[in-house]
Amino acid sequence: MERMIESQSMTLDKQKMQPKKIFSVLQVLLIASSFAYVGTTYAEESASATSNQPGMVGSAMDSTLDWFGFNHTKVEGLHTLYVGVGDTNSLLHVNVEAPTRFGHVYAKVGQFADGKNIAGQVGFRMPYLYTNEKDNDGVYFGAYAGHIMNSGIGGEHKNRLGGALEMSYLFMNQASLTAISVSVGAAQRDKDGNPDQQKVTPTVMFGLSWGFGVF
Repeated sequence: MERMIESQSMTLDKQKMQPKKIFSVLQVLLIASSFAYVGTTYAEESASATSNQPGMVGSAMDSTLDWFGFNHTKVEGLHTLYVGVGDTNSLLHVNVEAPTRFGHVYAKVGQFADGKNIAGQVGFRMPYLYTNEKDNDGVYFGAYAGHIMNSGIGGEHKNRLGGALEMSYLFMNQASLTAISVSVGAAQRDKDGNPDQQKVTPTVMFGLSWGFGVF
């Protein structure tokens, strides 16, 4: 009888903790999105405000990119949006990617090969080294967050939220965009998992995606 009461109590505790965990993840994503939006908006406004003033060149974002050694994305002649398919760490997905002057932003939606539920990721990448003056081929660095892996936990497969740093090589022109990437990231801890899943464990992931310009 005591074991039944204890088991029911643990189940109720897990049910109470789950909404808090989800709410916490949503808060982090919302805050990160807000900072990204405000930063990009400020950079664009600052660039337009200072471009015509003598002695002032670029914006805060320009200075940041120059300090880190990144290049501005060459958007001339490119489509506004590229749509395609890909595979990122067994996440089979449909993806959309938009090149902007301060880098690329992208979103992926699909399902893990060994999973059941819908999974998604959002991320960005910035050009570090162009290898082709005519096109936008080159090395890009970036990061992404979302469902980065699917793991067997407690007898069932679960999509696990996390984040990763990414290095990719893009073959890109006006017609198409192909990205080959390697990333290092980690998923959130799960107390019901094995010892590695109960702590933040870095994982190496590979990705390949292709898209064509539509807009």
